[in-house]
Amino acid sequence: MSETKPAAPQLSVVLITLNEEARLAYCLRSLPRECEIVVLDSSSTDRTVSIAREHGARVETRDFDDFARQKNAAMALATRPWVLSLDADEVLTPELRLALAEVTNANNKAAAFRLTRRLVFQGRHLRFGKAVDHPIRLIRRGTGQFVSAIHERLEIHGTVDALAGDLLHYSYSDLTDYFNRFNRYTSRVAENHYALGHTMPLGLKHWLRPWTEFFYRYILRLGFLDGYPGYTYALVSSMYTYIKYAKLRELLIRKSSP
Repeated sequence: MSETKPAAPQLSVVLITLNEEARLAYCLRSLPRECEIVVLDSSSTDRTVSIAREHGARVETRDFDDFARQKNAAMALATRPWVLSLDADEVLTPELRLALAEVTNANNKAAAFRLTRRLVFQGRHLRFGKAVDHPIRLIRRGTGQFVSAIHERLEIHGTVDALAGDLLHYSYSDLTDYFNRFNRYTSRVAENHYALGHTMPLGLKHWLRPWTEFFYRYILRLGFLDGYPGYTYALVSSMYTYIKYAKLRELLIRKSSP
């Protein structure tokens, strides 16, 4: 017997997209009934826009500048009392879907809610190794905004509570996809550091960071309990900070050369 989805008429769900035809439908199918869906697209060249409209979304277009501004622009398009900000690679579990419907239909004092987000990596729902986080994603409209251009986060004015249920994060389809994103994100972060006038960390701190990060994720945060996917995730994640600063070093050398 199929599940009857709960209704959430007080909820707006907002997403920013760029060429997300492979994942968007899974996200939109997981939403509660009767919610408003708003997609802010950055001129996708695939079927992203048509898929969004097929699922009842209102689609607007805006050139991408940075993640915080783009997500704030998407939230500004919402018209319901509560706003849930999602990425196209995130899927609600039935428990989370029910919790969203209940909290947005009830009277409560919270300004926002944290969600439990679990990474799905190489076919496994990772439970350890820093693969679970608790981002603020559900807010009462007008009580907060995204800050930080790269690793954007919601800054809230008011009380923040937590919701039951999991948000599944299908961030990487495979290792090729992981390293494509890895390359883009480390370049963006390095360019942001350069624009802010940051310099390279010196000495052992830079050279040891990948090893300490791996030890932290795989041993201290019990990543080994997630088997081979846990080992792979800890290993590739440990290189992130090292590479972003290596790219910053390249920028500093390039800009200082005659």
